[in-house]
Amino acid sequence: MTKQNAIAYIRNNYGVAEDYPWDDSDAFVFRHRVSQKWFCLFMDISASYLGIDDNRVITVVNLKAPRSMRDDLLREEGIYPAYHMNKQHWISLDLRKANEKMLEVLIDMSFKATAMKKDLV
Repeated sequence: MTKQNAIAYIRNNYGVAEDYPWDDSDAFVFRHRVSQKWFCLFMDISASYLGIDDNRVITVVNLKAPRSMRDDLLREEGIYPAYHMNKQHWISLDLRKANEKMLEVLIDMSFKATAMKKDLV
């Protein structure tokens, strides 16, 4: 799935736009409209930060995953313990290897996992 397709999926399904919380970075997040909690973070990082033997810059998406599924998800190609976030609750997806349907399901799960009751009204 391309970065633009993933962004369009989030915009169309959740009615939110990108938020750029850091002045010195192109990384951006998607937040719940009411609580403002993040459910998705896009950033460009060196592949080596994920333990990949490669210094190319790749785009990753960090998503919250149910703890019960985390180990199974980490067995999938292109899914890693989250870079720069809590590794028990978040995963990083290498967008180059992301299957469109799986990414959509993981975005939906992250949205639900980070939502407060007031976000779901």
